[in-house]
Amino acid sequence: MSGTVIVRLVLWNVIAILAIDGSGSLFSDEPKPPEGFEAIFNGKDLTGWEGSAKYWKVEDGSLTGTADGKLDYNRFIVWKGGKVKNFELRVKVKVSPGGNSGLQYRSTERPDLGETVVVGYQCDVVSNRADYNGMLYEERGRRILAHTSEKVIIDPQGQPWVVGEFPLKEFKAGEWHDFRVLVEGNRHQHWIDGHPTVDVIDLDEKGRKLEGVLGVQVHVGPPMTIQYKDFYLKKLKDDLPLIKPEEAKIPATAQKVSPQGKDKPKPVNAK
Repeated sequence: MSGTVIVRLVLWNVIAILAIDGSGSLFSDEPKPPEGFEAIFNGKDLTGWEGSAKYWKVEDGSLTGTADGKLDYNRFIVWKGGKVKNFELRVKVKVSPGGNSGLQYRSTERPDLGETVVVGYQCDVVSNRADYNGMLYEERGRRILAHTSEKVIIDPQGQPWVVGEFPLKEFKAGEWHDFRVLVEGNRHQHWIDGHPTVDVIDLDEKGRKLEGVLGVQVHVGPPMTIQYKDFYLKKLKDDLPLIKPEEAKIPATAQKVSPQGKDKPKPVNAK
């Protein structure tokens, strides 16, 4: 085969690859979300996000938050693509040993409380306590709504009750893990690496929120680094039905969710 023929074949292969890829380049580093999802972080810069450059940057293609251990209150960066109501969120997360962060959703920006402060629902990211990692927390609100491993119903008065449990699994710090959050009406579900961490029904009409902003957090405490990448969002129908109290009965055997400060770490019971 002549050199000219070989060159032509190579060129035709390149053209075919570009046509299939559709990106205009052989190797595209743009996020490729699953079907039905949109990428809300481009992996290159903070376009579409708002937060202090003192705490947030893009590093190694990841939305990266750092704190030096001297924070006096938690800081956030917020996605400015609009409020979310019913949705599914998927994102890869890596937190340093000793680090603490969280995925804020259906939340509210509160600049009156300090620089880049956000309050509301949070899927917690905690490196050193398995029963907090992936739990449902409410920042500056009702606080712990469900520890990791708990199925919970929050009654109309705002008291969370444990009505079932999942095995509690540990996820190592300093490694990437797949977080998933699914919120439909007043039901909240979280997973880490496909393992369910909480399943919560919120019947508290005064305390709950049905829409709000998305964001992520750097937490007070020891120096830390938190990284997020492959940040994908699927918006669901706004008119999904709410679960009513008569549809979510709390059994007599249910136990109250232990409030923050009075809870004790649960032993890991799943491998």
